[in-house]
Order: sequence, then structure tokens, then C-alpha cells
Amino acid sequence: MAIFFDDGQSEIPDGVVGPVERVLVVGAGIAGLTVANALAHAAVECVVLEARSRIGGRLYTTDLAGSPVDLGGSWIHHPTGNPLMRFAQTAGIGSRSATPLPELTAFDCRTGLWLSHADVEASLTVELEGFAQALSGLRTRLGPDASAAEGIEAHLAATGLRGEPLRRARQGLRASVEADAAGAAEHQSLQWLWTQAEYGGDYFGVQPEGGYASVVDAMAGGLDVRQDWPVSRVEVADGAVSLTSASGATEVGSHVVVAVPLGALKNESPRFVPSLPTEQAEAVGRLGFGRYEKVALKFEEPFWQRAGWSHLVLFPREADEPASWVFDLHAFGADPILVCHTFHSATAHLKGTSPTAAARWLMGMLTAALGASCPEPVAVAVTDWGNDPYTRGAYTHVPPGSCDADVDLLATPVAGRLLFAGEHTQSARLGYADGAMTSGVREAKRLLGTPTVTLGRLTGAR
Repeated sequence: MAIFFDDGQSEIPDGVVGPVERVLVVGAGIAGLTVANALAHAAVECVVLEARSRIGGRLYTTDLAGSPVDLGGSWIHHPTGNPLMRFAQTAGIGSRSATPLPELTAFDCRTGLWLSHADVEASLTVELEGFAQALSGLRTRLGPDASAAEGIEAHLAATGLRGEPLRRARQGLRASVEADAAGAAEHQSLQWLWTQAEYGGDYFGVQPEGGYASVVDAMAGGLDVRQDWPVSRVEVADGAVSLTSASGATEVGSHVVVAVPLGALKNESPRFVPSLPTEQAEAVGRLGFGRYEKVALKFEEPFWQRAGWSHLVLFPREADEPASWVFDLHAFGADPILVCHTFHSATAHLKGTSPTAAARWLMGMLTAALGASCPEPVAVAVTDWGNDPYTRGAYTHVPPGSCDADVDLLATPVAGRLLFAGEHTQSARLGYADGAMTSGVREAKRLLGTPTVTLGRLTGAR
């Protein structure tokens, strides 16, 4: 089954010149695959060129000793009215509710203090909601160049908190800010913090059955995807586009959609000939692209549930670090797996370490929380998105001195034949997988000259 989608706009984007005959798409993440799926439904020849030996980009479901675990995007956030949720339902992909909030507790590694679910609701939730409500006033008082870190400090100064509760409030707020936008709070603009549009439903929403791989495979099935094809050069000349791989292979088309992460663009991968217009190149430089890493541990049994906890906030010993969140996948109906989400300012604990060392770091905190040795995991997976040559980070944020207009500028076509897609090319849902998907819908609309496009499993695709 296939149905119509738009990008939230009824207008047809302009900026394309010449007949759309053969489209090359750089990157097999959800943005690039969405473009290709729509073009395939419209019977336009399209080839997707992917540097890795897998598809999905930052939607990456690994096999952890027989259990699917998402090491990139995990949730379909705000699922009600969300086009990504609609696509999953159209493709027959099931989902499960996956909100940790009703069972969330916390442990302070510095003091050994446990915070019950009621404690978490009474402190962290109140502080987070209070900060969100104070944002407008903080922006006015601190000015347009203030950072999120400055906003947090100004807000906390007015709360009357002291000592350890103040430290935990700071760590909790930094975690929320750095989780949302994958960058240090000092490097995020207070003016543009939490300005994304929202669909309906719970923030955490749902997780696709089988992990995001099920969504990626449904979007990619039947497409011409060339893996292990890292594009090093994109040239626009003589009414055509030419792509060159690192090995020297070439592909020629009428148009190209570059759907690589902002981190790759910052690393000049691929290289554009001629160079990007100055305004767009400067926007690439101004926007931020930070880290967000995960440590996943699979165990024989969910021992933590016997100890009386499930999803957990870990407050670190280091006062200037954000809290880490540990999610209990067993509580979501999966196998006994804990996944620790580690935000930008705390990722130094993982940078350059082995999976074993990363597991020991997390297990040390779990041991402190248990008051006994943490059992040995049967399998470990650790991400390193910050050093991945095809991402160089997690997702996009707006630093002081930049603005949402810089994000939207990156969607501007160049020379009528070079187009762009990805979460970093639209400000409405910056950082979200559904934002990447709708950017792909936008570029397919632009190429096809239609107000909507068709998406769904392709006929005959497995």
C-alpha cells in the first residue's frame, strides 16, 4: 500500500532546471531513501549511492546477541500526526509504547542518594517545566547572543536551590538540553532552543517493532542502492551532474540530491565543484553538530528490576557534566538490555575507549546504584558517531550567532541541479528522523513538480 505525503506545505518548491531524467542521491539515510522512494513511485530513474556497507545512516539497528537494538534514532517522537508514524503504519510496521517517565527513578553517584519516582517528579520534572516556562523571559533578559548554559544558570539562580539539589538540577537541565540538540549547552543558542514544531502524543512516543531497521528496509526495498560507494566529489557542469567515488568510479545524472549529515558537509565530504555559494558555506560553518553516544549492555536477566528500578537517571560525580539516562528495554517488551544515553559534555568518558572500557564505566555507576557488583553482560555495543567519518557527530543544533534561517538556507538548490536533504535542511523538526523524512518529501516534490508525493513499499519489493 502506498499513500500521498507532503512536507507540511501545500506549495511546490522551485529551483529545479531542465528535465528530471536520472537523479543521483548521495546517502542512504532516511532523507535520501525517502527521495528515492517517491521518485521510484513516479517512475523516475534514481540511484542511491551510500558510502557504508549498510543503509539507514543514523538510523542503525544492530544485532546484540540476537536482539535488535537501535544505536542511532530509537523513537518516533510525538507520534500522533507524525508522517514517519504514518509511513510505518502504511508499511505494516508495528510499534510499541516506549515512554520511561512513569517508571523513572534516579541515583546520585556523588552522594549515593536514591531519588524515587515521586522525588523525580517533584524535582527534575518541576525544574524542567519551570525552565521551559521561563525561556521567554530569559531570552529577553539575556539577549539574542546568550547560550543555553547561561539561560540554565540564570534560571537556577532564581530557584533558591542550594548544594546537592542545585547540582542535580543543573545536571538534569543540561542533560535535557544536550539530549535535545546534541551539543554542549554552552554551544547552543538560548534564542533558538526548543523552538521546533511538535506533533501530538507523548514526547517519547513509540518504537518500531524490530527497531528502525524495519522502517528503513520498508523505505529502501526495491530501490537501486549502491553500497560501499563513498562520494568524494560532486560536480555540476554542462547541464548535468557528475559524481566521483573515492575509488574513481563515476555516475552521471540530470540532478543530484545530497543527503549526507551536516557533520560530513563540515568535513568537506563530498567536495563540490564549483564550491557551494558563500552564503550556504558560511551557514554550514555556523551551525553546530555535536555528540550523543550510547552504551548498550545485554544481560542474562533483568536483575535491576529485582532491585526495584527500571529506567534510571544517573547523576555523575562531576558537577559540570550532564546526567545520563539509562533505559530499560526489557520494560518496553524487549530482552534484558540497558542502554545508557550519554550526552555531549559527558562523551569524553567514551571517546577513544574500547567497548570494554565503556562498559566498565557504565557498570561502575550501576554497581554504585546496586550496592553490589553489576553482573557481567553477555554482549556490549558502544557507538562512536563523533568519529564516524560519514557522520562526524549526531545531529544539528543552532549555536549563538546562528539562527533557524541558517538551517532553512541549506535547503536552497544550487544551479538548479544540486539539491539537499537531511534533518539539517529544515528547522521545523531539526534533529528528528521525521524531519529528515519530510526534507526528502520536500526535495521529491521539487523534482516532480507536485504538491504531494507517493510513499510506501514498492510493488514487488521484499
